[in-house]
Amino acid sequence: MRRLGFVVATLLAGCDAPRVGVLTDSTCPPTDKPTYDNFGQQFFMDYCLQCHSTTKVGAARNGAPATIDFDSVALIRENTSRIDKQAAFGVTVKNTLMPDADAAAFPSDAERVRLGEYIACIVGR
Repeated sequence: MRRLGFVVATLLAGCDAPRVGVLTDSTCPPTDKPTYDNFGQQFFMDYCLQCHSTTKVGAARNGAPATIDFDSVALIRENTSRIDKQAAFGVTVKNTLMPDADAAAFPSDAERVRLGEYIACIVGR
């Protein structure tokens, strides 16, 4: 009986663990590079700022951590690994942890690939 209790406790301990994806293998394309102006600003406005904005507080953030915002290039740069692991597609990795399941809109696969490229361009991959 003790063993069963230990197993149940161990399983329950993992229930609150944050969801984490895998870094993509995306690279910055040599031509037609995505930038904040031609891709990032619209992507984050369409799919992220409903929760991850400095203008949102409390329940309006829909569970988004208070310190993770994407209102500017600087804030996006601070979170490139997190964004890549939760929302971007690469050649062999497809992260769909964000937007959350109850979001109003979801990026297409092509937009997620472009997001991976955008992040790669920011970090110099």
